[in-house]
Amino acid sequence: FVEDINNVLNTGEVPGLFPHDERERVMNEIRPYVIEHGLPETRDAMYATFITRVRENLHVVLAMSPVGEAFRSRCRQFPSLINCCTIDWYNDWPEAALLSVSSRFLHDVPLGDLQVKQNLASLCVEIHTSVAKGSERFFQELRRRFYTTPKSYLDLISLYVSLLGDKRREVTQARDRLLNGLQKLRETNQMVDTMQVELNSLQPVLKEKTLITKNLLEEVSRDQEQATKVMEQVMAEEVEVKRFAAETQAMKDEAQTDLDEAMPAMHTAMEALGALNKQDITEIKSFPKPPPLVQKTMEGVCTLLQEKADWETAKKILSDVHLIRRLLDFDKDNVPDKVMRALKKHTEDESFTPEAVAKQSKAAMSLCLWVHAMDKYCEVTKIVGPKKRALIKAQKALEVTMLDLRAKQAQSAEVEKHVASLKDQLEASQSEERHLVKSAELTKKRLVRAGKLTTSLADEEARWAETAE
Repeated sequence: FVEDINNVLNTGEVPGLFPHDERERVMNEIRPYVIEHGLPETRDAMYATFITRVRENLHVVLAMSPVGEAFRSRCRQFPSLINCCTIDWYNDWPEAALLSVSSRFLHDVPLGDLQVKQNLASLCVEIHTSVAKGSERFFQELRRRFYTTPKSYLDLISLYVSLLGDKRREVTQARDRLLNGLQKLRETNQMVDTMQVELNSLQPVLKEKTLITKNLLEEVSRDQEQATKVMEQVMAEEVEVKRFAAETQAMKDEAQTDLDEAMPAMHTAMEALGALNKQDITEIKSFPKPPPLVQKTMEGVCTLLQEKADWETAKKILSDVHLIRRLLDFDKDNVPDKVMRALKKHTEDESFTPEAVAKQSKAAMSLCLWVHAMDKYCEVTKIVGPKKRALIKAQKALEVTMLDLRAKQAQSAEVEKHVASLKDQLEASQSEERHLVKSAELTKKRLVRAGKLTTSLADEEARWAETAE
């Protein structure tokens, strides 16, 4: 770098600085100037004009320290630094200049009082001059040079300002830490007081909640025991009702079985009656003297209809146009015992069968079937009747029992619902109690820790406050 400066000072150019393309651009830019001043337009003349203008307009300012062998070596190697430069030698600054410089640099530094700034500026001058005197004595005694330059003086001031800023930041941070520690101690003391108040207020609440939980637990146990008794009673009654219902169903099935024995004959008789027509009735009525079995059949019909059991009455009955409907709608469930006893005289006759009657009159066979069916049905009814009455009575008793059972089931459900509600309340109360106990224990632990902290730092608090101030 110093060699290039030497060439610029000596010839005005640096050899080989411009490549060919840049050199051509320089020629093109300098040509208008050459033409304007009437100079030759050759390449060498234009480049020489460019170098001349550079030497006229380029000013080089070099600042070097004369300290050491480096300055002497450069001066020998690059003589243009001496021959082509105007040399200004700077002597040591006087104390007035040193004071002015230090005052100027310390002007914007916050030091509080103006007198402090003046004293500090004077101190900087004193330090610099004392070091210069010490350097001279150092040379006299040890024949070794130690140079102090204006740059050293400026570095001294800059170093002081920098150290002052660093120390102020350190002190500010230390003070902030102390103040923050004091604030934390105060907050901790306040927190201890607050936690103590909270703990004191938690004790009666916890005691009350414990009592409520205890009462709820006793009530749940008592109601649960009652609910268990009611449930056991209901279950026992359910077993009894099921047994009673089974017995009632058995009675119903038995009565139905007895009735089912008579129903086939009844259905056959009804179908036969439904098959009768007016011509069949006329056939029976047309007998001037009916055959014995036809006579017996009609007597049986007259007996059931509670009419006189003779042929003349039978003929009158046969003349009734609504006879078939009358027989179909016959009230077979309310036949008097007297009529049944009279009817037995005919039905117990072994010769009085539908097959035998059919040989004498097919129309009379249907009436014979009806008579036998009524006899069979009434015979079964005598057996089934008491059973039906007992069944009706049992069904009514079963209904009453079922109503009572449903009422007790509803009562049991209500008790269970009440017990479930109490259990929910108990669970909520126990959960709240556990939360209060946990909160109280946590508060106690915090109080112990905070107490240890504040006790340990009680002496430090005063020292920190004093140091921060």
